[in-house]
Amino acid sequence: MNSIDKIIEMELESTPDEIDIQTKERLFKNIKSGIVISQKKSISVTTRVLRWTAILLLPLVSSILTYYIVSSNTISEGSPVTFTTGYGERANITLPDGSQVWLNSGTSVTYNSSFNKKERELLLSGEAYFEVAEDARRPFVVQANDITVEALGTSFNVTAYKDDLFASSVLIDGSIRVSADGQERILKENHRATYYKEGSKLATDVVLASDYILWKEGYLYFESSSFEDIAKQLSRMFNVKIEFTSDNLRSIRFTGTLGNSSIKNVLDILSLTSPMYYEMNGTTVELYYSES
Repeated sequence: MNSIDKIIEMELESTPDEIDIQTKERLFKNIKSGIVISQKKSISVTTRVLRWTAILLLPLVSSILTYYIVSSNTISEGSPVTFTTGYGERANITLPDGSQVWLNSGTSVTYNSSFNKKERELLLSGEAYFEVAEDARRPFVVQANDITVEALGTSFNVTAYKDDLFASSVLIDGSIRVSADGQERILKENHRATYYKEGSKLATDVVLASDYILWKEGYLYFESSSFEDIAKQLSRMFNVKIEFTSDNLRSIRFTGTLGNSSIKNVLDILSLTSPMYYEMNGTTVELYYSES
């Protein structure tokens, strides 16, 4: 049995109970699905197609901290209320209208203290999953950097980190309107709207929406993600600094579902399935390109 076999066998025994049976079964089936690691033509290394999806399924052991920047008990009418999670943290909050919001790492949500009296509008920077309380009189509006998402009563995910080249929203159920730069899309269930900052284009596609909220349960889902994008997500999730010693690594792509039990376990899987090895020094990770 090789190294990746041992890791998968060990981690599958620790599947969290919060994951529904259908999702568990689909994740288990993914063990034999393909991970494709591709590189630009300019890179003189053979593209390898690996028949493994690495799933690390350890229960989340790190505590989740929520910071009140402004306390709703002491603020005056019309004052902003902000919830923030740092890197390596996640949180769940309840809005005044009863809507539930899950904040991913490095995320902030700000709303007015008069939220739900006349309107339901908030500002988002980062990534969050929303379960919106129904209220036909007051649409629920999320202003997320480059995109605006409007809903009446529904569940959806929004990703809008300032340092990313895109902002997106995935609809779980219900209906939402996504707008950006004068463009507008109405989403159905299992559809995604993505706004690309370069070119100012708002596009839609069909996805398996449940994959995009696995982060709530402590998973990392990548769909043909470049190592450059993966490094950003790992930095936020584990509060580490990741440095590339070779630009050849940046364009390598990875598809799979990983648990976030530790940065070391995630990097071990990535190094077993790509021409990469790493060194850690405290909270700094250096990624090296392997030509062998």
